[in-house]
Amino acid sequence: MIKKLYLLLAILLVLFSVYYYWQNRYVELRPVILNDDVQRVKVFNRKIVIFQNDFYKIAERDETPPNFYKNIRFVIDHQVEDYIVKGGVIYIRYKYMNDLEMIYNHTLKTNDLTWIKQKKKYLTKIKN
Repeated sequence: MIKKLYLLLAILLVLFSVYYYWQNRYVELRPVILNDDVQRVKVFNRKIVIFQNDFYKIAERDETPPNFYKNIRFVIDHQVEDYIVKGGVIYIRYKYMNDLEMIYNHTLKTNDLTWIKQKKKYLTKIKN
């Protein structure tokens, strides 16, 4: 009986470790755009979306917004604390990349010049 308990605890520990590693590994930051073909379920003549991430999809290279790669470093400096850069490619934790709504907001901010100007003005005001 004790051996079975230890075996169960060891299996749970391994599963938790794998999950923790999977969520905290670094993946490449990719732009996220709205998904045009959202699969919606019809309930009482209303279309509902079961998962929030169904609204979004990871963009391909030809679908990338124009200023994404130019401004993304500035945006994530102000939004995400934990990222690394290797060879000019930005890597963030998988748990952040899995939140497509947050990454979609970051993608929109790369093209929002008023937001970028406000942040730059605020930074120069702090430095002075």
